[in-house]
Amino acid sequence: MPQRLLLVEDSPTQLITLRSMLEASGYTILSSKSAAEGLVRAYNELPDLIISDVVMSGINGYQLCRLVKNDPELASIPVILLTKLDGSLDRFWGMKSGADRFIPKEPGYPSLLKAVRELLDNTKWEPKLRLVGEPSLAPTAHEINARLNQLLERLLFEATIVDEVRKLSEETLDLALIADKLFQLLSSILDYEASALVVNEGSHASIYTDCAKHISEASLTSYVSKVSMQLGLPPLKTKVNKQLYYPEHAITQPIDVQSGRLGLLVVVPPANMAYQPGDQKVVRIICDQLSIILRMHDKRAVAPTN
Repeated sequence: MPQRLLLVEDSPTQLITLRSMLEASGYTILSSKSAAEGLVRAYNELPDLIISDVVMSGINGYQLCRLVKNDPELASIPVILLTKLDGSLDRFWGMKSGADRFIPKEPGYPSLLKAVRELLDNTKWEPKLRLVGEPSLAPTAHEINARLNQLLERLLFEATIVDEVRKLSEETLDLALIADKLFQLLSSILDYEASALVVNEGSHASIYTDCAKHISEASLTSYVSKVSMQLGLPPLKTKVNKQLYYPEHAITQPIDVQSGRLGLLVVVPPANMAYQPGDQKVVRIICDQLSIILRMHDKRAVAPTN
């Protein structure tokens, strides 16, 4: 069965040229004249690969790629962005949008054909669940624009979190003050009943906590100590008394760099509540930035990651 490529191109001339060339190479071509139309076809027909122009009216190729790569149903589909632009900034945005390849338009399109073959060879083939259109599952143009706006808002939100975490160490490298600011920031984003930051100090680890009134600091420390040791961090410097506290649905996020483990962030949701994937991603983003701060604070030996 020929592999099916979705070609998104708003230029009729380019669309005909690319379609003829790809069909001559043995591929079945699905075509769309806009990103919105292309996204609908992607949902309906689940192509093996998407090739999209970058510069289009309405939703452009970068935005289309972001929408595809941020949707669990479409994310595994390779995306090639095809454009006349060939500057370093354009390549940067192409890769940041999640594109698998960023190919300049050229006579005969040899680079495009090579990229198509490589991506299809490297992609694990799985039978598609929908080979015919199911209009009820495809988004409308209005829904596509709404998804794009939601994506842009989320990216802005994530960028804001990154900026706020980086500010934690602008005035001081005192870990107690940084931890206090961290908990203030974290509590403004997530509801939690307890949170703890563990920092690898080499021969021991320091712990900083923030608890609701009904949670004792000793019980939280006891729980975090066990988790910390399991993740390869050294013993806590603080004396630990064994106490029964086994919170449900806690997020346990290591703070790592390439050379090892710098620490750990634990966030415990209120009783009878579980964090959503978006909440977990927020914690991961925070820990990515904390790794920079902790590396600045202490460059001594750290525990190897498991």
